[in-house]
Amino acid sequence: MKKPGEVKYPHLFSPMTIRGKVYKNRMKAAPTMFVHANYFIPEISENLYRMTERRAAGGFACVSTGEMPLNFEEARTIFQERKIDFDRYEGEDFEISKAYADRIKAKGALCYYEFSHEGSRAEESKEPWGPQDWVREDGVKVRGMDEAMMQKVCDDYYRISRFARECGFDGVLLHGGHGFQLQQFVSPWTNQRTDEYGGSMENRARFPKRIIDACRRGIGEDRIIELRFSAEDGVPKGMTIDDTVEFCKEIDGLVDIIQVSNGLKWLGHQTKTFSSFLEPHGLNIEYAAKVKAAVTKSCVSTIGGYNGPELAEQYIAEGKTDFVEFGRQCFADPDMPNKTLEGKEDSIRRCVRCFHCYPGFCEHPTDIPLFEKLGPQEALKIYSPASMGRCAINPKTGFGFYPERLPEPSESRKVLIAGGGIGGCQAAVTAAERGHQVILCEAADRLGGTINFTDRDEDKIDLRNAKDVIIRDALNSGAEIRLNTRVDAALIRAEKPDAVIIAVGAHPCVPQIPGIENAVGALDVYDKMDEIGKNVVIAGGGLVGCEVALHLAGHGHCVTVVEMLPMMANETFGYYRDALLREMDRRGITQILGAKCLGFTVNGVQIERDGKEELIPADTCCFSMGMRPNSDTVQSLKEACGQIPTFVVGDAKCAGKVADAVHGGYLAAMEIV
Repeated sequence: MKKPGEVKYPHLFSPMTIRGKVYKNRMKAAPTMFVHANYFIPEISENLYRMTERRAAGGFACVSTGEMPLNFEEARTIFQERKIDFDRYEGEDFEISKAYADRIKAKGALCYYEFSHEGSRAEESKEPWGPQDWVREDGVKVRGMDEAMMQKVCDDYYRISRFARECGFDGVLLHGGHGFQLQQFVSPWTNQRTDEYGGSMENRARFPKRIIDACRRGIGEDRIIELRFSAEDGVPKGMTIDDTVEFCKEIDGLVDIIQVSNGLKWLGHQTKTFSSFLEPHGLNIEYAAKVKAAVTKSCVSTIGGYNGPELAEQYIAEGKTDFVEFGRQCFADPDMPNKTLEGKEDSIRRCVRCFHCYPGFCEHPTDIPLFEKLGPQEALKIYSPASMGRCAINPKTGFGFYPERLPEPSESRKVLIAGGGIGGCQAAVTAAERGHQVILCEAADRLGGTINFTDRDEDKIDLRNAKDVIIRDALNSGAEIRLNTRVDAALIRAEKPDAVIIAVGAHPCVPQIPGIENAVGALDVYDKMDEIGKNVVIAGGGLVGCEVALHLAGHGHCVTVVEMLPMMANETFGYYRDALLREMDRRGITQILGAKCLGFTVNGVQIERDGKEELIPADTCCFSMGMRPNSDTVQSLKEACGQIPTFVVGDAKCAGKVADAVHGGYLAAMEIV
């Protein structure tokens, strides 16, 4: 806790003025989702507004909208159903965008209007435009841009920038990175033109500079232009940081802030556009430092896995950047700046980079797109805008989730919670916030439950921190916490609660496989590291088995994972699975697919694959065969409750992930009225 008057992070909270606009600190809320979703997906429109409002109210100096495609023609992308009129400064189209500026500024932050042109990668364009003619991997023909096409694009940039000005935005965020149109002209990988727009960096920067000039004429001299640009393409023969530095010299002073991101949208994890829990925080900072050292007029900002104030303060103090952008962290805790200023850093819910909010694409060569794996209906539950944006550790966020619509309690109720895992703790926090009298009972001598394995897993530091914050929130919520206390019929009769939340967790499946009594359960590995031999075979290549394998390999063990299905970690997908599988390869973990475990012996694991039996030698055998809810305990508690309303949450309902427990605990508490 900071002392009164003390600024613990002086560089982070140092104001900066650009073109008369005052950034009250150096933390900016990066864009998420799209402005045009407000036009075409009305069921989530209000929550998108609230998303940005919360970030502004939470103390960020500047909040950006999500991107708006430049036009409805060659720049058309997903969720666009019609042309939006950027020439009229009144009417519905105008008011929808203007509401962002009004609502963000009303909460005390500067506001940006983000827009983009994805160039040759425009997803819904029948004939996208790029630096040159070519045919994309999906067979779509791309037209190389001539002077008339370039002028049309510049006119559109002027038009949308002027529109942003009239809406009242303090500036625009020109998205030129992630493989979009500006980057396509700068990158030697996508621009092999031989005219005045190709070859030297002076030539490759010519069209981007025309675009920036159009934006300046539209937004005016008294407003901000921030350019988001990738440090590198991240593919062979692609644009490197040296190219980007030279480009930034060309535009130095033409834009007010250069935001250093990375990679390509369609290879979001592989090219580090989105970092995983296995990568360092602030992973683009050295790129940003090179840009900052090269420019003299433009400020520099950077993004990339930041989830707290410490690194941001350090890098600004070291002169590597002027601002830090927070992306997924704004879902995890939009109040992060205010909590930091108040000296409450230990209460910040920090992004764990689990990709729950944005699962991303199936990039790993062994992955199966969800539309094939689950079918269209189930896949849309995950990939639809109404399902995305939800945070695993903060249940109050999500593009399609309106917690304010749930009814307020009519009076304070006595709520008994059975189980102090992460779901039970979140239930206690939420129920106490809603004015209920809460008793949380945990049979063990500490809160946390299954997720306490993160205390010993170096790959799960962020998840450990999130777990500790949720536990701390529960301890500070005003709820009565009883450790070493198991809820049973006698306790229920004694307490006479008005509602009972059952969060008694799950247990590992122990199938009847010969010799399994001599094998180690996957989650028991963390407590038995001193007993684990050099060569380890894990039977079961689901998510838990793979993550335990990473832990063991990280500690120097030689690990083999045996999986019956034709793919590892079948229950996960997208960026998370890509990160997991690539890290398994990096750590030298052997993977055996399509193999049935027949038994465990003192010499290893007996398997069958391709109709043949074989022994996989091991010093230690492990098994990871899934989890099963503690259904017997749930049923006995329900019977003991009689007519008392009960709610079953987390693994006790269905063995799942952290997000299921956190959201389940939250929603159960919200239903008690």
